[in-house]
Amino acid sequence: MQNQQFDIQKICDYIDSREQSMTKLWEQMVRIESPSAEKAEVNRLAAHLDTYLDAMGLWRKKVAFEAAGSSLVAQTEEGELPPVALMAHMDTVHPIGRFGDDAFRRDGDKIYGPGVYDCKGGIAVAILVIAALQHFGYRKRQLRLILSGDEEVAHSLSKGGGCQVYADAAAGCAAAFNCESGLLNGDVVYRRKGGGIVGITVHGVSAHAGKEPEKGASAIREAARKILKIEELSDTNRALFNCGIVKGGTTSNAIPDRCDIAVGIRFPTNQDLEDALKRLQEICDDNADPRVHAELEIKTVFKAMEPVAGTERLLHLYQDACAELGFPRPQPVYSGGCSDAAYITMLGIPVLCGVGVRGDASHTVNEYAVASSLTEQAKKIVLTILSMPDDF
Repeated sequence: MQNQQFDIQKICDYIDSREQSMTKLWEQMVRIESPSAEKAEVNRLAAHLDTYLDAMGLWRKKVAFEAAGSSLVAQTEEGELPPVALMAHMDTVHPIGRFGDDAFRRDGDKIYGPGVYDCKGGIAVAILVIAALQHFGYRKRQLRLILSGDEEVAHSLSKGGGCQVYADAAAGCAAAFNCESGLLNGDVVYRRKGGGIVGITVHGVSAHAGKEPEKGASAIREAARKILKIEELSDTNRALFNCGIVKGGTTSNAIPDRCDIAVGIRFPTNQDLEDALKRLQEICDDNADPRVHAELEIKTVFKAMEPVAGTERLLHLYQDACAELGFPRPQPVYSGGCSDAAYITMLGIPVLCGVGVRGDASHTVNEYAVASSLTEQAKKIVLTILSMPDDF
């Protein structure tokens, strides 16, 4: 095994020297507004990045989908030790034009724009990490970049295909860094709850509510009964249930023959998800009137990001790297939000999440990123990778 030695100060100086050019790439990405449902715009961003990564000499592959924007995978040459993955996503939640004519606006150390924080700044961080390690001839581990095109909609547009891209591209990796939006205080996410939306459709029998109500079986009445049972399932230590949308009926003088319920669920472990779905199915199967029946459909699911063997070790390496660079020692955070890191931990690969640019107010018109955190976050990841022992 060749032992490569690196001057950390020189690497940091190099990263600082790339700040202006990487901020320019960041701006270009933000100005290519790419809401999840706008397939052509997500593909335009993927093509732009494909060209950029080609100039860096990376092997690249785009994975196309019928209804979703492409995913993009790139990598350096194969190394002697298991690879390291860097992850992010290209799609955003903001409709095109929501930020007005100036989609990228800087005010001091804050940058505003659609996806500037979630998660295009993270893409810039990941590319800067690879560029810095490339520049100094790092060859010990292959570096893999994995970018999704429909993360914000839980890969529903790609019908789960985006999840499979992560699983395929990260296979065999020793560790991964999800360059999702970072916390303002620099803490790092080591665990996340999973979340999903389940649809329940209750079917009844329609009838005139005044002339012959006995011929009807109200779908809304049964839905109300089920809603109460579902809400009672919530357990802060296991799964949480929220019946957030209810639609049914056509007119007040007709017994409704259909009612739709959208149930939001949050769960700490993937086993809790399986248990939650089983309990929802039991409620669907239990109908007070035999003429009524209910169907359950899983709309979207983000699996839970659970700690695996190596998570704590990777966290300590990252904490030590931050301290060595003169940054505060980050604390591990258990987040209620979901991310694609879950699909990597399901492979048994340790992941640190939320290591992209720092900022706040994601998914709002006030979304912003801290400009100086671009180079800071890249330095932390670079030093962590360089600190990984051969047996990791």
